[in-house]
This record gives sequence, structure tokens and C-alpha cells, in this order.
Amino acid sequence: MRSQKLLLVVLISFTVVLLVFALQGCQRNRPTIESNTISSTDDEISTALPATPTGQSQPSSVVENPTGQPTQIQRPAQTNFPPPSFIPATPIPPPMDGLALDDDILVWVLLGSDTEPPFSGQIQAIHLLFINPRFSKASLVSIPGDLFVYIPGYTMQRLSIAYAVGGIETLRMTLAYNFGVVPSRFVLAHPGDFQWLVDDLKGIDVTVFFPIPQACGGIRAGLVQMDGTLALCYASYRDGMDEIDRMHRQQQLLRVIFRKLTHDGNLIQLPILFASYQGWVKTDFDLPELMGYIPLALRLADPDRVGYYMLGWDQISIWEVPGYSQAKVFLPDQDGVRAVLQNAIDDLMSPSPLTNQVQTLEAQLTAAYQATFTAYGQASPTPTITPTPSETLQGTEIVRTPSPSETLFTPSPTATITPPGYP
Repeated sequence: MRSQKLLLVVLISFTVVLLVFALQGCQRNRPTIESNTISSTDDEISTALPATPTGQSQPSSVVENPTGQPTQIQRPAQTNFPPPSFIPATPIPPPMDGLALDDDILVWVLLGSDTEPPFSGQIQAIHLLFINPRFSKASLVSIPGDLFVYIPGYTMQRLSIAYAVGGIETLRMTLAYNFGVVPSRFVLAHPGDFQWLVDDLKGIDVTVFFPIPQACGGIRAGLVQMDGTLALCYASYRDGMDEIDRMHRQQQLLRVIFRKLTHDGNLIQLPILFASYQGWVKTDFDLPELMGYIPLALRLADPDRVGYYMLGWDQISIWEVPGYSQAKVFLPDQDGVRAVLQNAIDDLMSPSPLTNQVQTLEAQLTAAYQATFTAYGQASPTPTITPTPSETLQGTEIVRTPSPSETLFTPSPTATITPPGYP
């Protein structure tokens, strides 16, 4: 019996030892299995990680590249801009800051596409417009479409494709990142829209300073009468990388068109023009808002109320994109760009008196309004735009108080014509 009890104790002890070793072995093997599983999952996530959606943020972004290997790229300095989805060809600069812009300054952007609707195409004409309604002044800053900038959520690329990548909101975000301003309104015209506008104005007279014999059927120097087709070619032609000369010509045409619209009562056609271009020109303006800006437009037509600026060779340099494409773009000098923008804004902040030409333009518009009613057999009503604004001098600031009757008209429905069709 004693020997049997001893044998039973030995068997129980041996069994307990085996259980202990088995448990220890399980504990040693379990972390190893979990570690391998997690590592494998991380590898799958890294290689298949999609682009970060707009509005989300990560400490760093893993993006795809031609080799298929995950690569860490640096995020922009501010977290409110989405990170890039593709590896940039050049380091991403920090967002533009330090620009002093008064809250009363209006910021609009005028865009010209190289493609007819419904396609987006590239934006080859980009003009930032700063307006100070209080002092009736404006500054137009032209920006090269081939400027190599950061498109938030995309990568470093030409500014001209920002609209095609994500529409007007992506373009606004791109302008905010690279120029420190967010336009509240935009106008996007296509080639046919611009050509149609010039023809609707019965052509324009343009002083050509340097002849262009190699394009547009040959354009001589001097005063040239241009129809829509010739004006479009004059505005869009570029000789190699000479974007600066093209921006000069675009600014010149904008001056001529703005002058023709604001003189001789031509703004009487604004409702008809708006109806004609609706569905073609893309904009977030509506007709009542545009009509409300007519008095401001007449004051801006006064001499020297609009300043013209551009990002020229002192602010940009030609750079060849690495790779086999040998594509050339413009790299901006951020300090130089900031200086141009600040100068354009500062010039709006100094008041200057209006000339008598404003009263002349208002009288012309009033006469055109009366003629419209007379032409359609209606009695001529009391003019709604009275050319008798008052100006008072307070210190160094000139304050203009419009007449209470300086309101805008709504033309008779019979004055609306059917658009002639898209050219």
C-alpha cells in the first residue's frame, strides 16, 4: 500500500510538471503568432493605402509611386490643407502668410479656359481682382498658368490644372495656399465666350505695340480693329515660354473691353448679355448682384482707378521638371510674389478724388436707359440714375455719398432678345 501511494504521488507530480511546461510553452508561442499576424497586416495596409481624403489629416501620408513601394512624404505646414496624394517633383513650400488684407477688400478671380464646355480643360488666363468699394479702386494681378504650385490634396503641379482636378473649390484652396487669398466670386470664360463677347460689342480697337507676323494671320503694329476671332488669337498666342508678353496682351484686352462696356451707356445691355451667356460662362454671380455693382463699375472707369500688376521674371524662374518629359514650368519666388500682391493691395488703401468723367458716364447710361424705353414705344420715365453724386472731404479721406435715386433699372421684358447661338 505504501509503495502504491508513493507511485500515485509520483504520477500526480509528473502530470503537474507536464501541465506547467505546456502552459509556459503556450505563453511563449502566443506573442510570436500575434506579432507575425500584425506585421503582415501592416504590410498589406501600407502597400494598399489609398490617397488621404480631403479634410482628413495624418502625421504623415503614404502614397503610391512608380516602384509600388510606400514612401513617406512631408505634409504641408498647416493642418487645414489636405496632404498630397502623389509624390511631388519638388519640395512643397509652406503656405503663403504675412499678407495684410483688409476685410472690406473684395477678392474675385477671372479665369479663361482653353477648352469649350462641357470639358474643363486647362486655365490659361488667371487674374486676381482686388476691389476697394469704399475708395472706388481696384487692382488686377495676372498669374501665369504654368506656375508650379502646390494643389492641396493632389501634388505639386501647374496652377492651370487646379480647376480640372477639383473644380472651383480646389482652385480656391490652391490660391489660398499659394497666394494667401480666397476669392469670394469667380468668372470662368471659354474661348467661344470671349470671342462672342467681343463680337457683341461690335469689335474693339486695340493698339498693338509689337507686331505678330507669325500668328493670327499676321498682326501689324498700330491701331488694329479686332473682331472676336482675332482678339481671341491675340489673347491666347504665346511664343515659347514668353508667358509675360501674353499676360500683357490679356491685360490690354481686359482694359479695352472694360472701357467699352462702361462707356456710351453700354451697360444698358447687361441683362441681355447675362441671359445670352447663361449656361456657357461659369460664375457664382447672379444678375441682381451684378446690377448692384453698376455704380461701382462706372466709378472704376474713371482714369487711374484700376492698377495692373503681374508675376513677372523678377518673381518667377523657368524650371525643367525631372524625368523624360523635359517639360518646363515656372517656379515662384514666394517673397517676390508676396511683395507684388501686397503692393497691389496697398494701392487700394489711399483715397483719391473722382473726376467729372464719372458724371459723364452716368449721364450716358441714363440717356441709353431713356432711349431703350423710347425705342419700345413707352413713355420715358424719370431716370433712375442721377449723375449728381456728392463728395465730402473728411481729413485725407474722400467719402462719396450716392444720391438716393441712384438705383438700377429692370428692363422691359420685351427688350430681351433670343441669344443668337453659340459660335
